[in-house]
Amino acid sequence: MKAKVFIALLVVVLTLPALAHRYFFGLTEISSNLNTGAVEFVHQYTLHDVQHALSKLAGERFSLDKENAEAVLKRWVTDNFSVKNVDGKKVELTWVGFEADYQKIWVYQELPAQKNLCGWEVSNTLLFDTFSAQVNTINIVDEYGNRSLILTDENRTDIINCQKESKD
Repeated sequence: MKAKVFIALLVVVLTLPALAHRYFFGLTEISSNLNTGAVEFVHQYTLHDVQHALSKLAGERFSLDKENAEAVLKRWVTDNFSVKNVDGKKVELTWVGFEADYQKIWVYQELPAQKNLCGWEVSNTLLFDTFSAQVNTINIVDEYGNRSLILTDENRTDIINCQKESKD
């Protein structure tokens, strides 16, 4: 009887890591700062997913405690997240910084005030090289309403649509 209980507990303990994290998603919100007019980009990811990806990329354990952590994180985000204006020209985002707790990491970027982002192309490949099931959702909040772009490994870019919905 003790052996059966031990085996049952062992099976539960060994399967918990597989059950703990079956989904891989990131969230980016693009919105205007009402005080400054700047367009803000706030990326939110699971911290251990980002650490895993950066460890894999660097070939050594990545930790936010390391001296060059912010530079490594900045380069990775800059290489994997981009926007192009309506003319197809890549627009450089200003790095604002990041913060993290024990589960999540938030990365902040911004652009000077823009008339709008209508027709702009957004590309987000963060974590696609690490997790094939990664889904990156981009929420746009502006005078045209709230809408989302869903990016996957198969669909890495999308265009911001600004058509106002008719309520007729």
